[in-house]
Amino acid sequence: MKPSDDQRAAAIAEAERLRAAGEDAHFLARTLLYQRDRLQHLEEVFRLTERLVRFGQDEHEHALLVKALEAARQAEAAAQGREAGELGLA
Repeated sequence: MKPSDDQRAAAIAEAERLRAAGEDAHFLARTLLYQRDRLQHLEEVFRLTERLVRFGQDEHEHALLVKALEAARQAEAAAQGREAGELGLA
């Protein structure tokens, strides 16, 4: 079941508190915060992909999509402690 915006905000706030306090014994806070950040990047890729598909092969839209993909790759690389160039699209 999808949480409400208020429930999601409360969960994020609690995850940030747990992480800051070092009380995340089962890595639930770390996982939630990682998934939130990843989802934000992927939602931008999704939004830009929809625009590209809807409006055609516009160069500007394509450039924005490429930048969003690169930002998602870099964020994932940073989360894994690797260089962005090591990531594939798998």
